[in-house]
Amino acid sequence: MAAPSTSDLQEWHVTKPYLHLHCALGEGPFYEATTNSLRFVDIKKHRIHWVNFDEGPESVTTVQLDVPVTVTSDIEGVNPRERILIGVKYGIAVLDRKTGKYEYVARFIEGDNERLRSNDGAADPHGRFWLGSMTDIGLDLQPEGELR
Repeated sequence: MAAPSTSDLQEWHVTKPYLHLHCALGEGPFYEATTNSLRFVDIKKHRIHWVNFDEGPESVTTVQLDVPVTVTSDIEGVNPRERILIGVKYGIAVLDRKTGKYEYVARFIEGDNERLRSNDGAADPHGRFWLGSMTDIGLDLQPEGELR
């Protein structure tokens, strides 16, 4: 495979933020192809944000949860406008986007260990969702997280 030529590369100059959401810990950008939207989380503020690129920054919507939310993923065969998979404090849950309610589908074996929270995750090419856990924010880091 040949390296791209200089003329194939694009250069972007960002002069102002696209969104002003003042995230405390914004992570997990996920491009939602069926809606031409970007969704991402604010772990510390327990929020998921969506912005539709066809509609611009004014289209931002936010769901407020009662626990840290760390990552999102589509669910095969499910419209992401209705439900998505989310990594939350104690494991993996399905979020109903219309109601903002979530239901755990898998919890960490350790149970509801207050020291741990989910961290980053993603679906592999076979559709399996992998999720890591780590010491929660503000606690002394320990070698206690896992990848599931």
